[in-house]
Amino acid sequence: MSAVKKTDATNALYDFEEIKLSDKMFEKFAARMYELAGVDLPLTPKNHALIRNRIVKLLRRHNMKTYEEYWSMLERGSNDVIQEYISALTTNMTSFYRESNHFDFLQKALPDLAKKFGNDLRIWCAAASTGQEPYTLAMTACEAQPEMPGAKVRLLATDIDLQVLKKASIGTYEEREMQGLPPVQRSKYFEKVKLDGDEYFRAKDQLHNMIRFAPFNLMNPKYEFQHKFHVIFCRNVLIYFDEPTTKKVIDSLTSCLAPGGYLVLGHSESGNVKHPNLKPLSRAVYQKT
Repeated sequence: MSAVKKTDATNALYDFEEIKLSDKMFEKFAARMYELAGVDLPLTPKNHALIRNRIVKLLRRHNMKTYEEYWSMLERGSNDVIQEYISALTTNMTSFYRESNHFDFLQKALPDLAKKFGNDLRIWCAAASTGQEPYTLAMTACEAQPEMPGAKVRLLATDIDLQVLKKASIGTYEEREMQGLPPVQRSKYFEKVKLDGDEYFRAKDQLHNMIRFAPFNLMNPKYEFQHKFHVIFCRNVLIYFDEPTTKKVIDSLTSCLAPGGYLVLGHSESGNVKHPNLKPLSRAVYQKT
């Protein structure tokens, strides 16, 4: 009897490993991701493996045997299934002080922005992921505070992926997730907490109180905000978009930026910007004219 059970389990595992993702189904899944999130996934061996491996996990989760089953469920389009799909296919790579020269620039720029725009400064982190970037922005603003007494910096942190956004809003990290954070900042802005016997680091209220987390899709036809932003960080997102989508997003971001404000992209994205109202200042840093 045990031998039969073992064989059944092996066959179940073998079935999942052997499920083939046809090019036709790949194109359907890729087109849906483009429609939902603007992510461009042309048919390449790398992208084929990426979609296959991530959707296989969803098949297991829902006890499904074919990609067509999951596609039918996705087509029915409940919000939970769509969010699950976006989360599964979104790549979230982030760390504290990633591409650190941008935060050096920001710390020097904030006092000048306060002189120009007054003491109410607004920063938008448009790809918050699991939160390391918005918390780094908040720490940078705190470090600049002595040079701009009386200034108040408020941050909006958004992402399309609700799962990572929830983690970001909690602001609690394992040791391995603290990579890139200098010891001085770690002790100054984070506190150790115990959860289920394990040690974590939680962002202090000083940072939490500066940031509002909210879902936002950069594919929205209009970016409607009550006020213009003085700084927008949208880093390492455009690399997943095709050229028309990149242009549309850059146009929309620029429309949300106050004249004289700054748009900051990822280092690898600096070649993507061709906008009449954006003046390059340094690597992947632009000022709205």
